[in-house]
Amino acid sequence: QTPPSLRVTPTDKCLLTVGCIFPVVIVLILLTLAALGFLLYRYLCHNKGAYRTTGELAPGEDPDEEYTNQGVSEKKEYFI
Repeated sequence: QTPPSLRVTPTDKCLLTVGCIFPVVIVLILLTLAALGFLLYRYLCHNKGAYRTTGELAPGEDPDEEYTNQGVSEKKEYFI
């Protein structure tokens, strides 16, 4: 006779059979896909918006500001 600590009970058989491993693997895959989907959703929502090129002004900028702040530039002459 085997000691009680080494006996396999019906609940322990589930840990040893292949049929109980498949649901665990499927749940882990689904959880991984859900986490990746959540992270992708957050990334896409965070980076959504209007992209401005260098020629376009940001909202709230004065288009005449670059011309009004320029003083009269003096022409510099260099003699070599």
